[in-house]
Amino acid sequence: MRALVVRPPVPGVELVDCPAPERPAGSIRVAVRECGVCGTDHDIVEGKYGRPPDGASFLILGHENLGVVREGDPAAPEFAPGDLVVATVRRGCGRCRFCLANRSDFCETDAFTERGIRGAHGYMAEEYVETPDYLVRVPAGLGPIAVLLEPLSVVEKAIDQGQRVLDRKEPTPGHPRPEAARALVAGTGAIGMLAALLLVIRGYDVTAVDRRGEDTFAARLLGRIGAKHVDVAAGFGAVGARRFDLIVEAAGSTAVDFSSIDRLGPNGVIVLTGIPDATERPVPVPGGQIFRDLVLGNQAIVGSVNANRTYFETGLEDLGRIEERWPGALASMITSRRPIESYREVLLSAAPGAVKTVLTIGVGAPPS
Repeated sequence: MRALVVRPPVPGVELVDCPAPERPAGSIRVAVRECGVCGTDHDIVEGKYGRPPDGASFLILGHENLGVVREGDPAAPEFAPGDLVVATVRRGCGRCRFCLANRSDFCETDAFTERGIRGAHGYMAEEYVETPDYLVRVPAGLGPIAVLLEPLSVVEKAIDQGQRVLDRKEPTPGHPRPEAARALVAGTGAIGMLAALLLVIRGYDVTAVDRRGEDTFAARLLGRIGAKHVDVAAGFGAVGARRFDLIVEAAGSTAVDFSSIDRLGPNGVIVLTGIPDATERPVPVPGGQIFRDLVLGNQAIVGSVNANRTYFETGLEDLGRIEERWPGALASMITSRRPIESYREVLLSAAPGAVKTVLTIGVGAPPS
């Protein structure tokens, strides 16, 4: 089969022929339809991180996926040939309490693997084999947007974790909240836009910030869903004096992280999903003021990474809700679909203004 492979820490990516995986009893063979490309893929191609499976000289790239069941298994009748499926990404260590409960996104040993990222082959190949525990069946009607389920699962977890912190102060019987809770989304890439959509669905008053003007796809989509867009190229002062209950950071910038914290309201929580470059230049910050405000304001900072199957399942439900409320909004986030043969121009550079680029791999992929 054809596959896109990397050899970390050596930069670069190749389209090669490699053996198709064997299918052990109890597993499902899936023909890959398409894979989304994200910043993690670009970083791995640049050699910043990534790890092949033990004993292998290369890693098959890709973790945002959509496929079609090619060969099922009698022990898993819920997956029949022709069914659309999305596979989760992380595989647990098999030892810690969270991985044993199928919650490997909270692994305590750091001995997990992640398909297409760390120690396990990914999905930018013509097919893969997986056990039913890590597959989520997708209704055919959601097929054109289901490649967004993996990044949406990350957002589902981040917002859930933030909400759990906010819930520590609720309810207040007899004293209902006078207005909708306020949310700030920092960054309008795929994760940020999915966060804005999900937060509006959840009933938040949403503001999203980036460093671009109003004549952009993100600003127009935010306006369509009733969220506010603010260009903070000249600084976070453009947001005004508003403070926010929940902030979802999706920029991967240390400077944005600290600027966002300054916008937390009383009892608020900021959830960090972006991963800054550990080698970037240090950012001077008023540390005393930041931590003083955190303590005196009952505020919290939470990091959130990956997502377990539960968040894929809630994400699937929310894909349907978002599509019903704003038809075509999610599809419009897929900036382009390119054939796998265009991998070099897709993976070796980021298209300016692109929200989500998808590589089509197998037959039956949605049209561009």
